[in-house]
Amino acid sequence: STETPTGFSRDDETKRLIAAIRTGLERRAGVLVPVFALGRTQEVLGEIALAMQRGDLKRQPVYIGGLGRVFTEIYDLVSSRAPNRHPDLNLHEALDLQVLERNELEKIEHDGKLFVITAGMMSEHTLAHELALRMAPVEKHAILFVGYAAPETPAGKLRAAARGEPFQFSNNGDDLTRNCEMQIFDLSAHANREELLDFTVQLNPRSVVLGHGEPDARDWIEEGLRSRLPRLNILQPAPGETLSL
Repeated sequence: STETPTGFSRDDETKRLIAAIRTGLERRAGVLVPVFALGRTQEVLGEIALAMQRGDLKRQPVYIGGLGRVFTEIYDLVSSRAPNRHPDLNLHEALDLQVLERNELEKIEHDGKLFVITAGMMSEHTLAHELALRMAPVEKHAILFVGYAAPETPAGKLRAAARGEPFQFSNNGDDLTRNCEMQIFDLSAHANREELLDFTVQLNPRSVVLGHGEPDARDWIEEGLRSRLPRLNILQPAPGETLSL
């Protein structure tokens, strides 16, 4: 298992996440896991399904968002035809998935419920954002982050917030005080930059286009590539620039 920046292996991070979900549900807390709809939702749902099959989590409904449901249905359709550690795991069959609609937010009881909800950054007007507004002030609830959140986003601000101190959660002026439990688990699906270099060298391409990330990060990649593939054509286009490969 690859070691994560937290110092735990990825398998250990997954075990810690499942344990945190179990602990929260056992005390009748609402447990919110904000996730990205494509990929991360299905990964987290898969780990929850396996934990329920093992008996590590009690079987109960899992509330998801509409976009998460759509991508999960697609994953189930192609799971047997794509590289998959658990090709026989059908998430809709293994889990009691309940789609949470926006008009249900005011009447739904959070206690003892598990929410795996988009969006990972908790942007305004998303279900994750609205659930955080309701759950974060309540001490017994838990919000568990499983991936990156940019510092300027609502999720990033919540992660940085001290317990019991008000802060501006979103750009529309919503103030929030976090009294709930909060934990962060490093389950990023991204390769680190050393792995990206190794992968590029393995492919040995004629050209590489660096078109994403901060300038310093792209420069670091370019320097590493030039030292290992001196003949490689490396391009860093400006926005809107047309390239000829």
